[in-house]
Amino acid sequence: MKGKYRQNETWVQNQFVGQYGIEAFMKNANMGLEEKGFKHVDIMRASSRITCMKSMPKAWNIVAQQQDMLAREAEEKGHGATAGAFYHRAALYYGKAALYLHSDDDVKKQMYDNLVRCYTKAMKHFDYTIERVVLPFGEYNLYGILHVPKDVKEPLPAVLANPGMDMIKEDYPNLSDNFYIKRNMVALVIDGPGWGETRVHGCKFTEEDYVKAGKLFIDYLCERPEVNPDQIGVFGGSMGSYTAPMIAAYDDRVKGIATLLGAFTSFEYLMHSVQPGLRNKWKYMTGVYDDDEFDEMIGKSSLAKISDRIKVPMLVSAGEFDEMSPLEMTMGFYNMLSCPKELWIAEDEHHSCAGMYHELFAWSFDWLRDVLTKGLPADHAVEKLIPSRR
Repeated sequence: MKGKYRQNETWVQNQFVGQYGIEAFMKNANMGLEEKGFKHVDIMRASSRITCMKSMPKAWNIVAQQQDMLAREAEEKGHGATAGAFYHRAALYYGKAALYLHSDDDVKKQMYDNLVRCYTKAMKHFDYTIERVVLPFGEYNLYGILHVPKDVKEPLPAVLANPGMDMIKEDYPNLSDNFYIKRNMVALVIDGPGWGETRVHGCKFTEEDYVKAGKLFIDYLCERPEVNPDQIGVFGGSMGSYTAPMIAAYDDRVKGIATLLGAFTSFEYLMHSVQPGLRNKWKYMTGVYDDDEFDEMIGKSSLAKISDRIKVPMLVSAGEFDEMSPLEMTMGFYNMLSCPKELWIAEDEHHSCAGMYHELFAWSFDWLRDVLTKGLPADHAVEKLIPSRR
């Protein structure tokens, strides 16, 4: 059945959401949220209020407001560390609330205003540099967040990080457990066209615009004195594993690609075979709402068309039972690559890879840093199954 008919099956979705919350759509998703900085008790608070699809933004907004209030109280008392932690949590939860609204209305924009306000407040309470980045892009702006280790004495490797469809630039890294900072790397996490704050201000996704935006963000990184312009890599998580290779395919300043929680399959499969909500999300992100036009667009969306353009080392990784990118599709894309490459399959894991989320992120950034600083032989090709710990 084509996706344009499936989007009206809300009664089915509501039954599952009422029982399982966000995990109705993605197995063990809450474990992944906790790695990003969500607190278990806050997830439970939101979940207790979620009874159907439409209740999700309200539930997360209420929990965000609770943290926002606690942050202000701590700030008024001069308790900076406490205020920073509460503001960070509030920002994450405002972001989660906004992500479940697939239209440009005042409620969504207000949630984003609160998200930006809280995240900006949180940034100053951590002991390394965190900066908002705003770049002109035609009639719009592009938005990102830069993370820089403290006391940089020489230019460092840098990563341009691309979030997934259900993620935004504020979602990771966890400010209290920053994978990049711990590895002495600079990171620019972006809301490219169609994503997060950039989309809220009107800039929709097209593949062409996303590639152009990637070039602008890399231009920015190359101008930063903390960045070694010869050691720039791209990272993509989930849908970011589609957009990150696109940037690398058309910008030879990129020296390595690491991807996690794969979305290597065709968009036709994603929009016709997995959770119906993805279709509505992608409609909002692209601004293409006519079903026939939408189906024509996704029929042309596949990484196969750029696989031969990827020349730098690439890490392809996914769960063994990933519902977004079945194993045969992940393997199919990997086998198209003629660059130095590695394939990691997380045994028994689904799309979120929640059972080894922290390890996969840590190993991926270790891998990418090694690639940027040491390189890989041209004939490098390694495939491995990462054993389950269940």
